[in-house]
Amino acid sequence: MINKTSAKVMTNAEYHQHPAISKSDLDLIQRSPAYYRYCKAHEKTQTPAMLLGSVVHKLILEPSDFDAEFVVAPACDKRTKAGKEAWTAFETKAQGLTIVTQDMSEQAKAMADAVKQHPVAGKLLQNGQAEQSFFWNEQDISCKCRPDYLRHDGIVLDLKTTLNASPEFFTKHSYDFRYHVQAWWYLHGLRQNGIDAQDFVFIAVEKDPPYSVCVFAADDMMFQLGEQEARKNLAVYKDCMQSGIWYDYEKMPEIHNLSLPDWVVRRMSYE
Repeated sequence: MINKTSAKVMTNAEYHQHPAISKSDLDLIQRSPAYYRYCKAHEKTQTPAMLLGSVVHKLILEPSDFDAEFVVAPACDKRTKAGKEAWTAFETKAQGLTIVTQDMSEQAKAMADAVKQHPVAGKLLQNGQAEQSFFWNEQDISCKCRPDYLRHDGIVLDLKTTLNASPEFFTKHSYDFRYHVQAWWYLHGLRQNGIDAQDFVFIAVEKDPPYSVCVFAADDMMFQLGEQEARKNLAVYKDCMQSGIWYDYEKMPEIHNLSLPDWVVRRMSYE
């Protein structure tokens, strides 16, 4: 059961502004401490793909709050006087909101409908709460997570927009983007908050028609590797905090041997 007092009520923006370490921070550290330091000092530019993902998440998880964060741009020809006036009036009305084009709005709605109508995903996205923030301490480091959807039975759901939701593609995609770290990090964080979370489920929805959906449950091997990599990333972060040295790819730089990729070597051996 969920201990509701452990969840913090805050907006997505407030959560991201909080200095605690997130799974995304672990990904930056995994690349290099220097890269993490640079990214934290420079605001990340939102790409169209990132915006689409945010809109889809809002439509599925918090549809009643959509108008408080987003606004859909009207169809108007800004080359004409009437169009310019209409756009100026719209911009005034849209101040403080994120503008979404009509094309993106229609695409996001179609993706959201595909998830809601999916016989498995649609049923899973019930009996829970979306976008709760949780905090805990790990190795004297403040940490955080914000599950997309936490069911009352402790199952965590995470929405992923993707080019290909097939098991063959998404399995490789999930490893490349370290979803195994996310699965363990979130369940571990929830347990530190007194929540008996045992299962982590990914709902993948494609960005193009027919907006196919596939559902995946993380297995024990994912949790095992996720824990190993997360703890390694935290150890690097703690070491850099204590030393004040945010090195690149190596703590002790050296000269590396440079050879051909394995696939080239294998090809050469057959020629």
